[in-house]
Amino acid sequence: MVKGRLKTTTILLILAVSIAIWNIWGYSLTGISNVPTFSYTALILFWVYSLKDEIPDTYVRRIMSLGGYLLTLLFVLRYIKYNLVRIHTFPHRLMWYGYYIPLLVTPLLSFMLSLSIGNRDRLKHRKFFLLLQIICALLVVLVLTNDLHSFVIKIWYENEEEYSRMGPLYFIIIGWYVVLMLSSFVIMYRKCRLSSYRKYWKIPFVVELIGGILWLWYYIICRGSSPKLGSYSLYNIQEIYVLLFIGFWEALIVIGLIPSVSLAKDRAWISEGILDAVGKEISEIKRLLIAIDSLDEESFKKTLARICLFGVYIKRRANLELISSDTGTCSTKELSLSIREALDYFAFSSISIGFEESGEGIEVPTLLITCAYDLLKNITTRSESASYVKLVTGSTKENVSFKMTVESDMVLEGDVEATNANAAGSSLLADTQLLEALGAKLLLHAEDDTWICNLTATYPVYRKREHSLMNFGKAAEHSLFLITPYLSLEKEALNAKTHIHDSLGRCLIMSRSYLLDQKLISADAIISEWVRFLDRMSNNTIDLPYSDEDRDLFYLIDEARIMGLDVIITGAIPEDESFMSILKDALNVQMTNVIKHAEGKKLFVRISSDEDTYAISLTNDGRPPAKEISAGTGLKNLRQHVLALRGNMEIRWKEGFELLITIPAAFKTTL
Repeated sequence: MVKGRLKTTTILLILAVSIAIWNIWGYSLTGISNVPTFSYTALILFWVYSLKDEIPDTYVRRIMSLGGYLLTLLFVLRYIKYNLVRIHTFPHRLMWYGYYIPLLVTPLLSFMLSLSIGNRDRLKHRKFFLLLQIICALLVVLVLTNDLHSFVIKIWYENEEEYSRMGPLYFIIIGWYVVLMLSSFVIMYRKCRLSSYRKYWKIPFVVELIGGILWLWYYIICRGSSPKLGSYSLYNIQEIYVLLFIGFWEALIVIGLIPSVSLAKDRAWISEGILDAVGKEISEIKRLLIAIDSLDEESFKKTLARICLFGVYIKRRANLELISSDTGTCSTKELSLSIREALDYFAFSSISIGFEESGEGIEVPTLLITCAYDLLKNITTRSESASYVKLVTGSTKENVSFKMTVESDMVLEGDVEATNANAAGSSLLADTQLLEALGAKLLLHAEDDTWICNLTATYPVYRKREHSLMNFGKAAEHSLFLITPYLSLEKEALNAKTHIHDSLGRCLIMSRSYLLDQKLISADAIISEWVRFLDRMSNNTIDLPYSDEDRDLFYLIDEARIMGLDVIITGAIPEDESFMSILKDALNVQMTNVIKHAEGKKLFVRISSDEDTYAISLTNDGRPPAKEISAGTGLKNLRQHVLALRGNMEIRWKEGFELLITIPAAFKTTL
């Protein structure tokens, strides 16, 4: 839930309820008319105004605002019809016809929004949208010219009384509204179910259900007239259109499916979704840390190895959770990296894990990767002595295929029988409905004392396009990274990902050093680092992604020295906030990489600058890379930060590893 948006939603709800009450009793008690008309107009304009600094995606904000203005037009026309023009005249009928403009356009806007949310490749639907817009324009023209053909409504007068009968085009218009609004709801329901916000999907569902019931009551039961409570009218149809459009999209903003500035402000350095995903593992690490002080050396190492396994899971799972709320797809390399990092720590436990991989990384739904990783964690932690993992990916011009096979001597909870594969699947992966929604299959069977698990899925090829309508109608220089509000969202996710990666990386490196009998760090120091990290995980309401201690450059250098790495800086350090943030991020990433991958003892940092540019070169005395470096999570996050500052990052490896970063000297970040 987006707490920062709840205030606006509460105001809208109070206004709507107050107007509904006035609708029933207000006029009869006071004799004052048109209060609902003016009140709903104010409500709609208030909502549109609230979007101005709330929705960072220009395309989405413009469509929502246009829908709001069209609903305002509905109430303006209603006021003119009943107060400013004579009945039985063409202007009077024209106001009536004008009602149909919002009725035709707002469902189209809802449909366009539903396909656009979370989809940066909006050119994909451009031709389809154009076709729908042409149909909509044609229907609007036919409605406004109804006096020439009476296809929508046949109107006649007898004894100064107005009579009407609905024509065939009227039912086409109603069908247009119902089909597009239902399609919008189904699309957004599916996006809710396949996102980190799926637990809140009932909120927009209830809004649409109430609106749908009231809509059917008006048109079906009351045959196009306002429902009555005795002699009092309960509501008019214009108000239900407001509920179906504004109520629905406001609900999606509140649950967080539509990115907003309030969502960014609500986020601390770790999101609710991440806490939900790794809560059990955090609790398990806390439990193990409580008991670890009293253990002997051998038991201490086994327990520390288990803590590290849960730490690796948190690190990788948090990263996947953040990716899930961003693009919706990621490469299977993320799963491969997760497995390989965990293997380092299985080597220190009593469980043997083998891993085989074939095929290149392919783009699949991120939630499939999270399901696969959850499944793998649940199997390996139940394993008694050995497990074997095989990951196979393939691709053709049209499709990509994914298959993960795990063989394990695991023991399932509740003594699940080997023949009861469905019960075993539910035990290993609680959200089996999510797998079905993702179009994946989980097959389990037992051979002797070994469980064999197969997770398979096939998807159309995900094609990234060069162009994006994130900023519809804007020039190239006004790209995603230059939209300040949207940057706040991107930066929160980037900071969370970077902080978890770096903080857990330090815990894991220190623990690994101890497990390898490199007596550089004491057991107490390792436990203190884990406790410090868990304290921050619990404090998920802080505003800053880093504590003051973490933001200090010299603290990082001291921490590197504790882990056995000397950081040697040459060149003057500019007093520039943007530069310092990049330098500290680069140090955080390279401290872990040099110790873990290059097995180096010294990290050399060379700083230079001129009038236009700052430059940072990072090298080390460790083992040179045997092949081209494939950027891991840390380097990817660092690259995003550099790009956000309009800088450049280059990785050189042929003559020894070098990380070269340049950023504009005059650039003052708005992040």
